[in-house]
Amino acid sequence: MSAAASTVRGAVLLGTLGSVLLGAGAWASGALPPGVADGVWGRRGEPVTSVCVALSYAGLVLLLTAWWRLGGLLASGAAAGRRQLRTALWCWALPLVPGPLLGSSDAYSYLAQGALAGRGLDVYVLGPAALGGPLAANVPGMWHDAPAPYGPLSVAVARAVVALTGEGHVVAAALGLRLVALAGVGLLVWSLGRLAGTSGPGAAGSLWAGALSPLVLLHLVGGAHNDALLLGLVPAGLVAFRRGRWCLGTVVLIAAVLVKAPAVVALLCAAAVSVAGRAGRRERWRQAARLAGVAAAALVAGVAACGQGWGWLWTLRTPAEVHTLLSLSTDAGHLLGWLAEGLGWGTADGAMTAARLAGLAAGLVAVGLCVWRAPRTGAERATGTGLLALVAAAPVAQPWYALWAVVPLAAADWRPLARTGAKAAVVALTLVVMPSGQGPTWASGCAAVAGAAAALAAVALWRPGAGVAGRPGPVASGPAPGRVAAASSCGAAAHPGEAPPHEPPYETAEPRPGPG
Repeated sequence: MSAAASTVRGAVLLGTLGSVLLGAGAWASGALPPGVADGVWGRRGEPVTSVCVALSYAGLVLLLTAWWRLGGLLASGAAAGRRQLRTALWCWALPLVPGPLLGSSDAYSYLAQGALAGRGLDVYVLGPAALGGPLAANVPGMWHDAPAPYGPLSVAVARAVVALTGEGHVVAAALGLRLVALAGVGLLVWSLGRLAGTSGPGAAGSLWAGALSPLVLLHLVGGAHNDALLLGLVPAGLVAFRRGRWCLGTVVLIAAVLVKAPAVVALLCAAAVSVAGRAGRRERWRQAARLAGVAAAALVAGVAACGQGWGWLWTLRTPAEVHTLLSLSTDAGHLLGWLAEGLGWGTADGAMTAARLAGLAAGLVAVGLCVWRAPRTGAERATGTGLLALVAAAPVAQPWYALWAVVPLAAADWRPLARTGAKAAVVALTLVVMPSGQGPTWASGCAAVAGAAAALAAVALWRPGAGVAGRPGPVASGPAPGRVAAASSCGAAAHPGEAPPHEPPYETAEPRPGPG
């Protein structure tokens, strides 16, 4: 076995160990259901919880180190195939499957909304408080009376899961949503392989950046977010468009819109490429009309099939009721509000509204520019750039929203995502959320620091490929082990650049069979 292959294998094993520790620690430090006082996901005492927080953070640091190291190896030309990356994904994901939710309690809200829909109630008018019972008791207080902000397909999936498990089995229902998330991740892996090429460094690199990202593991798999379904459908629709099957691609992307509305950016970008590929103005107008007709028909049929009506179009602003520090427009609103009240120029609420509207307008303008440039940049790159601008300008942003942009950008060209700054951003977004999804207490904060420090010390002392009894062995390429934290804060030098990978042509002319 070559030194490079041995080092890749070492990174995979290190990440597997980290995932096992993270999954084990989640049994007391994860987003446990508050409505279940005891049982398999019951809450533990503070000493046990502190130990498990330390265990979770030790595992998280090992996982981040392995992912960082693996990206450096791929960027420096180490030989690794799609099979190795797929093996790494499932080795890192499966230890998180049986444990409690990680990073967020949103899945409990999904289940409550699914139960409401199963009773025939309107989830776009009523909040989980109208449900009562154990499912409603697990929903965070701020969302008890909030209507569902998700599309009807997301609600329909949750309704099907609750119908299978029953409203009284919270753990089984949450695990059902995690299986749905795993299906979404599987579709994501399949789609990335076809967008980035079936072999070579492009395929492996896109899987590393898009599917093996710690954000995918922590939030899509661990948190069972409906974004997993969204991020499976969006690249699958782009695959269909690339192969010239624009009708199928439109239907798949409309399904993604029915999970979460921002997926419409992908549809607009793919449609722009498809229209621009037609010869002559008349044929372009005809293609645009055909696309619009199929999209409208798929939207109406999808809403009717899900049975939830059109109320979701009016509840899209529900998440904006929460102020998140990751939202640039919300941060600007806080600053402007402080200045306005201090100088007597207005109210804090007025400043917040103005800042958020300005940010949203800027995001929409950026999306329009990306759609206009899509025929030149490609649908994947245009989609990723547009969604990145939308997330940056949105009135609310969560760490896993970054995946909306990362996944299509990984399909277009993964190398920029392997630069130190991009990797450091992923590390920061991963560490900013506690496994419980709540703010740290003094005890949990100290436990997290202790666990992370222990893991960093272990990584610094253990050198993959080091010789025995002082004999030097092959040294792994990429960032030095144990320096993830330093690279995150100080910005270490990026890996040497390489020529961009060959990308298969994006199908824009008449439909014909594509590769793969």
